[in-house]
Amino acid sequence: MISLLQIAPTLAEYFNIMLASPARPVEAILRFARHSNPAIVTLLVLDSLDFRFYSDFAAELRTIHELVEQEGLLFECETVSSHTTPAIGSILTGLEPEAHGIFTDNDVGKSEIKSILEILEDTGKKTAMVIETKGVKPLVGRITYVCGVDDREDIIRYDELIKTHTIAVLNKKDIKMVFAHIRAIDRFAHRGKDLSVAAKLTDGNIREIANTVRERNGLLLICGDHETHLKAVKRTRTVPLIVCCP
Repeated sequence: MISLLQIAPTLAEYFNIMLASPARPVEAILRFARHSNPAIVTLLVLDSLDFRFYSDFAAELRTIHELVEQEGLLFECETVSSHTTPAIGSILTGLEPEAHGIFTDNDVGKSEIKSILEILEDTGKKTAMVIETKGVKPLVGRITYVCGVDDREDIIRYDELIKTHTIAVLNKKDIKMVFAHIRAIDRFAHRGKDLSVAAKLTDGNIREIANTVRERNGLLLICGDHETHLKAVKRTRTVPLIVCCP
């Protein structure tokens, strides 16, 4: 089993840039990426998508499962935190939360540790981040395309805006990597709402993003960040990582 900590080192190795992480690249992903030779790399984090959710809602997550079935790769990954912000920090740096120091939105931009997006920018490769406004605002000037969406109770509309901004930056010809964060599953779980609805909504957004990645001859990575937060339901702390060329 691999860890979420290995995503950033794998991408760093692919892009031939230096990343200060003790985690090792995943050779199978590197071979896949090098064989595909994508024009752009897109990394999508689906909040609260754990491995059990991925399996239990396979019918509702049909697009994601088809991406695996169509010569994609599927890994079961160990998580590093039960909370979103430190988990995303680890996904983008290859470091444990205690090492990167990003535990809340207030920590974003203050850490001395650079994400893979910022390191790519330092080497002249343009990147984009599409997440909640508070989390991305400190990165203005450090990442070429910074797209923030204001938090709101209407999480369906929120994810629609994330999808729209993600597609918009994917269509920019000078960009090399896009990162985006989709949240419906997590919000529905916390509110006790129908998770099959959240899964269907998420899958629909992924389908549109994947179609754009396909048009750009891109590589798409989709992963969860932590276990699904459900009361009185014990979850395993593993999440799926899908790597594909849609």
